Amino acid sequence: MNIWVKCLILLLFLEIVHAQEVNSMDANIYLSENDAKIEMFYVVSKINRFQFPLEGEIYDLNSKNASCSISSGVQRVIQCKIDSNQNSFSISFNVKDVVKQRENIMFFGYDIPISYNTKRVNVKLELPLGFALTDKVFTPVSPPNTEVGTDGRKIFIKWEFKNKEMDDIVPIRVYFEKVVSSGNTRDYTSIIVGFVSIIIILTVLYLRLIKRKQEVVLSVLNEAERTIVEILQNQPEEEVDQRNIVTLSGFSKAKVSRIIKSLEERGVVESR
Repeated sequence: MNIWVKCLILLLFLEIVHAQEVNSMDANIYLSENDAKIEMFYVVSKINRFQFPLEGEIYDLNSKNASCSISSGVQRVIQCKIDSNQNSFSISFNVKDVVKQRENIMFFGYDIPISYNTKRVNVKLELPLGFALTDKVFTPVSPPNTEVGTDGRKIFIKWEFKNKEMDDIVPIRVYFEKVVSSGNTRDYTSIIVGFVSIIIILTVLYLRLIKRKQEVVLSVLNEAERTIVEILQNQPEEEVDQRNIVTLSGFSKAKVSRIIKSLEERGVVESR
């Protein structure tokens, strides 16, 4: 084949790939004490088929303006064929046993995949009724720079991202705990007192823990040191075995020891 023809085909292919993008993706996550319901809304450009891998055991898959199914295999993949003449579609599904409990602290962790270059990504997570963010871990919400609020009944957390690249992920991590019984049927005064307490917890959390401590500590650390500190911050236990740090960081035992020693000399952490 003529070299110029090959170049022309390549340019056309690159142009098609570039034109295939997601204008916006909105993900709503509704947590229960065990499972999570996830709704995803897409506005796309020149995309006919869409697929993305997801974690966990998925059930109750539904879609609008697209035909979607879950592929079998080691890794679960949702595959969607977008209806003709549609530039938007939505899917919803449940993920089983994705909320874990460590003593009295609940933990939700999920990686939302980015299948195409995406101009705007909005994520909203709603905690179960009667739960609020915990102040027992250093960083109860990740990624940082979030908006936290309430609709009068439940606490929600919002993230906004721009220009996410294909094959990237949005790693959502939230630690929370029960503050009011979900079966509470007391009068409105008790409900108001409960939610005022929640707002106080949120205010103290973000003013004292995230905005002050995190910025001061992390700003002076290199990438490897920040990784170790963030791992320590996200553990509910006051003392963390160094072997767990090696496992979670992917660093060698020797590298973790050097980093811990350096952080200890600067007073960032304590070791025994």
